[in-house]
Amino acid sequence: MPEENEERLVQLAEQYLIGKNTDSDEQIKLLGQLDGYPQDQLVQILNFFISHEKNPNTLLYLVKTIGKYRDKSSTCVLIDLLLLKDNYKENIDKPEEYLKVRCMAATVLGNIKEQSAVVPLLYILNNKDENYKLRLGSAEALGRIGDRYAVAPLIEVVTNENEKSVYIRESAAKALGMLGDTSALDPLISILETKKGIIDKFTFLKERIIEAIGKLGFRDDKTIKVLSNTLMDESSCIRLEAIEALSELEDERVLPLIEKMIYDEEEDVARGAIAALYNVAGEEYIIELLKRDNLPGWCKDEIETILEEEDEESYED
Repeated sequence: MPEENEERLVQLAEQYLIGKNTDSDEQIKLLGQLDGYPQDQLVQILNFFISHEKNPNTLLYLVKTIGKYRDKSSTCVLIDLLLLKDNYKENIDKPEEYLKVRCMAATVLGNIKEQSAVVPLLYILNNKDENYKLRLGSAEALGRIGDRYAVAPLIEVVTNENEKSVYIRESAAKALGMLGDTSALDPLISILETKKGIIDKFTFLKERIIEAIGKLGFRDDKTIKVLSNTLMDESSCIRLEAIEALSELEDERVLPLIEKMIYDEEEDVARGAIAALYNVAGEEYIIELLKRDNLPGWCKDEIETILEEEDEESYED
């Protein structure tokens, strides 16, 4: 950074009371005046302010503001804040007070999609001493960045039976679906096949794994078979998630599997099956279903609602 530019930033930091342990409400109100700067200058100013501020409320405001621009130049200061290193390590006595701002830093890093953030985010994810909310945020950020380097560590988290927080495993599964790497398919299927209990603490984990399998979009017989097996799960939430995952595959082989679910005893599941059939096969397919004498009433209602919405959209066009 050129000397005169740094001097200007130092003067601005003084003007905006950065690092002065000022009341955060007063400081945030003052920072609102920064909007007049061109974006490239504003991002530079915000990056400097973040690296020199200590108040967690002010930092949260700064990180949220910088998140609007998704500028890669912010990556380094956000990583330092995420890890509480350098200036933060020296100045911060109570790390727990910085949980919200660190979670926000993870979110913004995920939105910036800079590969250099992958390793720090993985470090947080795998550090069991960190707060679970921060680890959740790191997993989701890894999914948004989309770097395949994260696939193996995320698989390790999902498959780790010793992981105390099932929520962490859920977030890792969701991230794998976002990454779209089919090398995650076999480990995910393996977990699904071993978690065949009904409604227990693993139900949400199973939902996220099914969702991830659908998003991976791998249309082999094994994938279709494992998803079809989950259509018989005793949890209606799992059955509905399986229907949605099968529809994500966009394969005609799933149609008879989903069609059976229109007779499910749970209304939400049956309606979900109708919506999935419409998404995969189109309007004519569900119109044919209306001709069936044994079609459940709520399925008829769902089809009629879809067709009415189609007519409204056509009229508007």
